[in-house]
Parts: sequence; C-alpha cells; structure tokens
Amino acid sequence: MRLQSRFRHFILYIYHKWNNGNKVKFPFSACMSHRCKFEGMNAIGNKSDYYGSMGRGSYISSDCHISADIGRFSSLGNRISQIVESHPYKEPFVSTSPFFFSTKKQTGITFAIKQITEEYRFYDKEREIAFRIGNDCWIGNDICFIGGIQVGDGAVVLSRAIVTKDVPPYAIVGGIPAKIIGYRYDKETIDFLLKVQWWNKDVKWLKKHWELFSDMSIFKDYFRKDKMGKEE
Repeated sequence: MRLQSRFRHFILYIYHKWNNGNKVKFPFSACMSHRCKFEGMNAIGNKSDYYGSMGRGSYISSDCHISADIGRFSSLGNRISQIVESHPYKEPFVSTSPFFFSTKKQTGITFAIKQITEEYRFYDKEREIAFRIGNDCWIGNDICFIGGIQVGDGAVVLSRAIVTKDVPPYAIVGGIPAKIIGYRYDKETIDFLLKVQWWNKDVKWLKKHWELFSDMSIFKDYFRKDKMGKEE
C-alpha cells in the first residue's frame, strides 16, 4: 500500500471510529467510503471494502469488495464481489473491442465519436451503488453479483453462486448463473412475513420477543392474536 493510500486509509478509519463507532464494528484492515451510512448494530469484516448504506443488525464478513445498499438483519458471508462493467459481445455488435462503441479511450485512442452502449451497470447510478440486498437475507461465501440487481427480502443466495438476475423475496438461489431452487416457505407464509415486516419493529420489541423467532407457528399465532402486529 502506497504512503498516500495508507494515509487516506488511516483518515477514513479515524473518521468512521469518530462518527460511526457506536453503530458499526470494524477492524483497521477494513476500508469504508466516507459516504457509508450505518443504522446500528452493524459489522464489517477483516480486509473488506464497502460503500453503501446498511440497515440495523446487518453485517458483511471478510474479504468482501462491494458497493451495496443492505437492508436490516441481513448476513453476508466471505469473499463477496461484484461486476459492474458491461461488455457487448453478441448481435447487433460486430466486435468486442471498445474502439467501436466506447469514447472512454481504454488504450488512449478510440474510433467512436459517441458512446454507443452503457458500460457500467448500477442499482443506483447517481451514487454508483452496484446492487441491493433486502432485509433478513442470507448471502453465502464466494458469491459474485452482476451490477444492477436486487435481492428481495428474506432471500438466500447459496455459496459460489453468480447472481445475474433479481432474486424474488424468500427465494433460495444457487449455481452459475444462479437459479431459483426453492423457497424458504410456502406462499401463504411468505405473504404473511412480507405483510408483517418484523424487521421494522424497534429494538425494544425484538429483544422482548426474541423467542418467537424460533418457531414459525408461534410467530404467526402471536401476530394473528395481536391483529397483525399491533403493539402490546
């Protein structure tokens, strides 16, 4: 790491310790943009680079290199990466060379006098956020996300998947490219959970009712008796 990079890294470390130290736990080896936002009870793993917003209770593990908006209570594993670059290689394009569709001059020269194709895919172009993870998601190890996608609430992405399309709520996806191999629950239960949105409950309620989360039938009974989430 160059001296200038080390100094910048040190400044960012101090910045986040001062401004977000009560919201996110992270080691010195982690690197976070000054534009990151944390809701609290968050963690960034060893040697991870992160830029985005992170909801309450979510964390990313070690060696991740991502820009993503992450909902509440989502768990991201190790070595998660992203690909935002887009390169044409099928019809109607004749060549794969950017000389013919890009004005960015990758080699210092281009034949194109205007940009023909969009070279970067983002979920949020203005902020350059690559993708979005919903609430209560579990993202395994060694996963690559293609820029622009969204992972729905409650979804699971199995280890070593390459995710090229949006993932529906509570779907379980895996493989290369990732495909739906099932759902965590039946449709009635999924609709119920999406209506309840338990992740929007305050911390006091979650601490008081933590045991409900170990049994779906008891969880459902509580909310049905309580008229779909009315506070006790």
